[in-house]
Amino acid sequence: MTQPRHTVLYLLGVLVLLAGVVLTTPGTATRAAWRTAEQVAVPASTTGRAGLEVAADGDRAAVLTNTSGFGVLARPADVSVLAPDGTVLALAGASFAWQDGCAGPAAWTARGAGSPVTAVAGEPAPLPRDATARLCLEVSLAEVPAETLRPWDGRSLRVLTRLEALSLDGVSQRAERTWETAVPVDLPAAQPPAGQEPPGEDPGGQEPGGQEPGGQEPAEAPAEEPATPAGCTAAGKDALVTWTWQGPDEVLGWELLRRPQAAGGTWETLRTLGDGSVRQALLTVDDIPAAERGPGRQSPWEFTVRPRTAAGPAADPPALWTLHSPGNSHKIACPGDTA
Repeated sequence: MTQPRHTVLYLLGVLVLLAGVVLTTPGTATRAAWRTAEQVAVPASTTGRAGLEVAADGDRAAVLTNTSGFGVLARPADVSVLAPDGTVLALAGASFAWQDGCAGPAAWTARGAGSPVTAVAGEPAPLPRDATARLCLEVSLAEVPAETLRPWDGRSLRVLTRLEALSLDGVSQRAERTWETAVPVDLPAAQPPAGQEPPGEDPGGQEPGGQEPGGQEPAEAPAEEPATPAGCTAAGKDALVTWTWQGPDEVLGWELLRRPQAAGGTWETLRTLGDGSVRQALLTVDDIPAAERGPGRQSPWEFTVRPRTAAGPAADPPALWTLHSPGNSHKIACPGDTA
């Protein structure tokens, strides 16, 4: 009896050992799954920050360099035009075209519609890691009214293009740079108003020397003449007002004035514009105070400009623009705009 019992125990021990080996050995399906997992390629992750450098290359070209450490999508995002003194202009009719590689049709375009900043149309272009690209800009002012450009005739306006680089997913990384170029303003000679002779010519009916018949001296032009309004363009919380000037004296600077319409009376100097060639000013919601009470707290304010010449400031001018405080809308409306 002892020998069979030992034999049974021996067999049981062998069976237990075999069962342990079977349970700890992976089956065919498990080995296939692991093998498949080992063969999956893990994509490289985007690390670091998007970077873009811009260097001018001549008058109308720039070189873009991708410094991100990974590929990006680059494009011009928007464009703005500044006067020589830095005043932001709203040139309706100005057109802009950017060429990728400075050849072929324009990849991006924009057209001024009277707003200080103009969005650029066109899809971004891929710019690989450490790669460079050349960008050229063409600007046309042919459809901008000559009188709008007259204050800067013979000078150059500043064109600022805001460039952006996006990571390939378009959202996770972004870099921005500004590229500035200059566009000259060259206008034909201004024609004299109807009924006036061009400078240097004697009006008919005068005797040599500029005297009227009978020896009388011609009447002198008035020493002071107020500016005349040329336009008002509202864009959200800002409004751009423009004016013309036909006065006889050279303007050294301008004063932007305001007063509440209901009170009238004395003008308050809002700020001074140091460049006498300027014919426009930017008003913000802070320049048009709201009423202390009343529906929407709206109240009308009058604005004007006063020239400063070598003879000193001119007399109080008439009101040129009347604007209402934005009230609850927080948006400026020019005269004639729909609410």
